[in-house]
Amino acid sequence: MRSVFCFLVVLLLTQPQLSADIVISGYMANPGGTDSPFEYVQLVATKNIDFAVTNYSLVVANNGVATSNGWVSGGSLTYKFNMTSGTVNRGDVFYVGGSGKLINGSASTDISSQNWIRAINTGTTGGDGFGNSSSAGVVGNGGANADGIAVFSGISLTSSSKPLDALFYGTGVGNSKPASGGYVMPDNDRYSNAQGTFGNGTNTFVFGDPATTAYTKLTGTYNLNTNSWDVARTGSFVTAPTSLGDISSGIVLFSSVPEPSSLLGLGFVASLGMLHRVRRRLLIKK
Repeated sequence: MRSVFCFLVVLLLTQPQLSADIVISGYMANPGGTDSPFEYVQLVATKNIDFAVTNYSLVVANNGVATSNGWVSGGSLTYKFNMTSGTVNRGDVFYVGGSGKLINGSASTDISSQNWIRAINTGTTGGDGFGNSSSAGVVGNGGANADGIAVFSGISLTSSSKPLDALFYGTGVGNSKPASGGYVMPDNDRYSNAQGTFGNGTNTFVFGDPATTAYTKLTGTYNLNTNSWDVARTGSFVTAPTSLGDISSGIVLFSSVPEPSSLLGLGFVASLGMLHRVRRRLLIKK
């Protein structure tokens, strides 16, 4: 019992440092009408972030035939958005994507009041560091050669950079898997970095192929204590969304342990009292 109590002390006073600070919760890959600049990705923060202090980036892949450079291929294949300003708190939903900031393409509902950490006129402006502008859109529409989205820590990426989170969607892997190299995968609910790049080993999962006007809403449970997914994400389509309620996040952040800062706010004596109560409950259960 003492060992259990000591474990709880350590767990309460320290939190794991390696985590997916940002997870993907949805995306509009194929809005009504002309795609640019109306495509976007919805994200959820799993920690408080000041992007001016700690930079992140998001890369979208619009695959024809992938190259060995994977996420940093650039050109018409991949496009990068840097996240270098703005703030979010743990649990906040925010957006990255085209400067149109409309829910479903031209003349649809204005969602510019939401927290947009990075927006680019993708129809006329290249990506941050790589990626060509395109009036037809820079976020792929899926299909036989799966398209992808990835979030990275930092803005200086190489072909071997490991994403914090990533996913692919379409009807199959197809030419998204080159002969060598390719899209480096994270360790998340659907992929394993140890299995190699996308298309290798078990890294073949794809979310559904989005039709025109279909927003892909992801649902799952991310455990903040273990920095892993208790419930793997699944996707569903919301056809022609018109309100923020239609695209509300389906990602649940689970935490059974108070943040260390909240314990410190209680004061040392109060924190010990909390730990003592936890120990009493364990003794009673025993």
